[in-house]
Amino acid sequence: MPKKKLRIGVFDGTYSPLHYGHLFGAEWSRDEFNLDRVLFVTNANQQHKSGVLGDEDRYEMTVSGVVDNPYFMASRIALECGSHGLSLVLLEAVQKQYPDAELFYMTSSEYLDPEHKWFIGNWVGAKEMFKLSSFIIFPRGDHTTQQIREWAKLVPQARILPTEFPNPNISSTDIRSWVRQGLSIRYTTPTVVRQMVEKKGHYRDDNTPPLKANVPLCDQNLRRICIFGGQFDPISYGDLWRAEWTRQHYDHDRVIFVTSASPPNNRDAVVSAEARHEMVVVAVADNPYFDSSRVDIDRKTTSYTLLTVEEMQKKYGQGVQIDWMVSSEYLNPAHKHYLPQWMGMPKLFEMCRFLVYPANKQEHALGQGWVDAVIKAHPQARVEFMTDAPIPSVTSEMIRKRVAAGKSIWYTTSWSVQQVIAKHLLYKKKRKK
Repeated sequence: MPKKKLRIGVFDGTYSPLHYGHLFGAEWSRDEFNLDRVLFVTNANQQHKSGVLGDEDRYEMTVSGVVDNPYFMASRIALECGSHGLSLVLLEAVQKQYPDAELFYMTSSEYLDPEHKWFIGNWVGAKEMFKLSSFIIFPRGDHTTQQIREWAKLVPQARILPTEFPNPNISSTDIRSWVRQGLSIRYTTPTVVRQMVEKKGHYRDDNTPPLKANVPLCDQNLRRICIFGGQFDPISYGDLWRAEWTRQHYDHDRVIFVTSASPPNNRDAVVSAEARHEMVVVAVADNPYFDSSRVDIDRKTTSYTLLTVEEMQKKYGQGVQIDWMVSSEYLNPAHKHYLPQWMGMPKLFEMCRFLVYPANKQEHALGQGWVDAVIKAHPQARVEFMTDAPIPSVTSEMIRKRVAAGKSIWYTTSWSVQQVIAKHLLYKKKRKK
């Protein structure tokens, strides 16, 4: 029988540093286009990019970031072939290394935009590249798959493969900026990459605050706590990233993830409460500022926020400031669980402050207006819209659907959570008898 051709993805980038956007995009494409391998090719000579590290430092972080995925390989081919940013030279080198393989060059949609200064149709050797490889295109920013298809018509000689990959809104530029500001980059890049950034002092400058070493132990000396209640079915990197961002920007001593047992908007969730909480426990275990709480599960009642806040105040004392993270969807007056209509809301407004994160880009534009309307109707309300909070594209629903379809969920949630899902056979479709 004829030998099956290898299908190889070629994903070249600066990777300063590699982050979950790169990894999730590559894994999504590997799954969607049945790739046998994805080469993460570290570009050479990127001195023109501000804040970018040298070749070897970037390559080492890439090696460390992909080592645990059996389908991913860090490649030095661009560093060794002298491509100097020319994708044609890179593809020719890959073809020489894998002469019988079918190549898939992976890049973002901005290069299909005819207004972009590096429009793909104007690349050096573009015609030769189109003969060597198909092109997997990730949507970038507000670009849609339909937009990619329209732009693809401008380069009809190219084999353009649009992907529905959801843009995670993470960039290396943002990560470098956060490091310079002394902010956490947890949940934006693999732990080993973050550790290398800290150990080697990458991206820090003379104005960067020193790394914080002192963390309040257990429940001692806590001044401000943030409660993040949710079904977490399952908890995702989006949940963790939002919580870490909020902790830093509001100087919380601890973020407490409370697994909802029987939320009013989904009474069926009670059957999976223990499995959902197990995933929360393992997901937050490695963050010294995060705790999990089963206070809602153990109460064995409907999951009312008022009851949870009362128990937290009793546990931590009257002197601790309590914030509650809430999705912007509950600020929409049309929502059937509109925030001002929650049980005991007048008392809740006195006991805690509500920090509202944008659920999506549409609600980001509407959120502040919804908050203003609540405060106008309830002057005693302490509600703040977190305009700059991240809007991750990974959702619990997406993870459930991908598991049910037999798709990979790497880089959507922590490895430990993925093991709980596998162990308990969660979200698998039941076979018909």
